[in-house]
Amino acid sequence: MHQSGFGGIYLNVAIVGAGISGSYLGRLLEEKGIHPTLYEQGDDDTTCRFRSCGWGGPSRIGRYLKCAGLDLDRYFLESMESMNFDGLVANTPLCTIDKPRLIHDLRSGLTIVPHRITNEEMEQYEVVVDATGITRSLLPPCTSDLVLPTLQYRVVIDQVDGKESPGAGVYGNHIPGLGYIWVFPLGRNQYHIGAGGLAFDRYREILEQFFDEMSTNCTLNRICSCPGLIRVASPFYAQPFTSVRRRADGSSQRIVGVGESIGTVSPFTGEGIIYSLESAKALADTRFDEDRYTSQILTRYGWMKKERETLDYLLATGQKNGPRLRDRWRFYQNARRSGVKLPIQEAFRRMGSLTRWIEGEGA
Repeated sequence: MHQSGFGGIYLNVAIVGAGISGSYLGRLLEEKGIHPTLYEQGDDDTTCRFRSCGWGGPSRIGRYLKCAGLDLDRYFLESMESMNFDGLVANTPLCTIDKPRLIHDLRSGLTIVPHRITNEEMEQYEVVVDATGITRSLLPPCTSDLVLPTLQYRVVIDQVDGKESPGAGVYGNHIPGLGYIWVFPLGRNQYHIGAGGLAFDRYREILEQFFDEMSTNCTLNRICSCPGLIRVASPFYAQPFTSVRRRADGSSQRIVGVGESIGTVSPFTGEGIIYSLESAKALADTRFDEDRYTSQILTRYGWMKKERETLDYLLATGQKNGPRLRDRWRFYQNARRSGVKLPIQEAFRRMGSLTRWIEGEGA
């Protein structure tokens, strides 16, 4: 157990979950003079030993890595400077990163206990951070949770003579529901290709069809596959972020969430790596001031609340009108927020690809 100074306040801190948000928070706290203990129950049962994830994000993730003494170049895999959105090619600042290597480096030098935290161990700490992601194992249930099922393959693609290798892309036309297929290049002819969506569950069938279409231009060999869940509730609907637990000696213990456990994932795209880093930095910068932290998260990610409300509208029983003008604007704003340069008129016209099922096309 470590007792450390933090702006004149002495705290015993545990972080439960040493994934992207938990390990990043641990590094930031160490640099601020507090030495947390991280609990990690073990790797996931996947080839890369981590949860299903496309490993994509905007290149501005580099500024957050610098705060932890790390350089984006060490983790950079492939640029997604040009991306296909259902036939509309746009410039983006997106890239793929080696997420397992990043987490390994973030964990380096931290005190990590390789098992699930026990009730006896919980008693030692004044503050326990819930960085358990989708399981949200320590906080109370979300006010209104919403999860997105996914299925992803890692594949090796070899180019057929005279044919171009596939580029990065996002394809909504293949999913008869609110969702899309993603194609993210990882370098060395490897790709993450996956599908996710709401009100739909035939991902394996859809991906098989997609692979068949790709096979006319390339040969494709699958390395692994993994199903997953992503919390797309938005922070507003993933409240509470904090709770109080009474310890055996009668004293209070504070529990606070970070990353996906509090819904810092874009409801439209499922993008969450950079927002997990941002939320961890906000918690460290506010020095565990729960009111300031909650206010910052709700303010910073107010746009996620609007995206969630669009999903709720589109999923509502009997809804036949398709996306409203405000919903189409939110889709467009999401793209601009990620740095995707879409022509506004063409983007509005093509947004129907995400909602064709509502209007009865291809349902």
